[in-house]
Amino acid sequence: MPFSYLETGTPIKFEVVNKLPLSRRVFSTHLDAQLVNLKKIKESGAKVIYCIRNPKDQAVSWYHMYPNIRCIDHPNFKEICPKTWEEFFNMYTSGKQPLFTRDGGWYPDHVMSWYQHRDDVMFVVYEEMKRDPVKQILRIADFLNIPATLERVEEIASMTSFSKMSAELKDRAPADNFYRKGEVGDWKNYFSDEQSKLMDKLIQEKLGNTGIKFIYE
Repeated sequence: MPFSYLETGTPIKFEVVNKLPLSRRVFSTHLDAQLVNLKKIKESGAKVIYCIRNPKDQAVSWYHMYPNIRCIDHPNFKEICPKTWEEFFNMYTSGKQPLFTRDGGWYPDHVMSWYQHRDDVMFVVYEEMKRDPVKQILRIADFLNIPATLERVEEIASMTSFSKMSAELKDRAPADNFYRKGEVGDWKNYFSDEQSKLMDKLIQEKLGNTGIKFIYE
């Protein structure tokens, strides 16, 4: 099944995908909803799945991921990608890392942009997929109207586990440290008590009225 990011490459990729003799195509994106033509996507009959992760682990993951960006040494990137965790945390929660979001936005703004379309978008939770992958894969299959036997779903769960994927794709990953830990609760190794409380406060202010309950451990 062909796979590509909406925000990378050139438009010709869509022409290539359309010529492939496959009935299903998968496109991924890091963009927030305002930067995606959801109206066109919905009219095409495509379905959208949005994955959320607790914002503390998400922040730590991004802190380790962004140094892998190829143009990270460019002066413009150095200004928004500090090396220390403390500098990163302050800049990140202030919306001064405009990567994949609109200016001034950060993770909860990204989540909120998609939450506004929750009637048309399926939300899946990273921590729930880690805890019970079979159950979540069955949910996704149902959402996509794909028949799935328990045996097949268990096979998919095994093939797509973090340990399996990180081992098999180690030499083909798009960047060093691409598959780091994938754990739930690793944020405790980085956040101070003050930072944790501040993050809780900011998330409550941004997403407190949504009903979204993040899983932190």
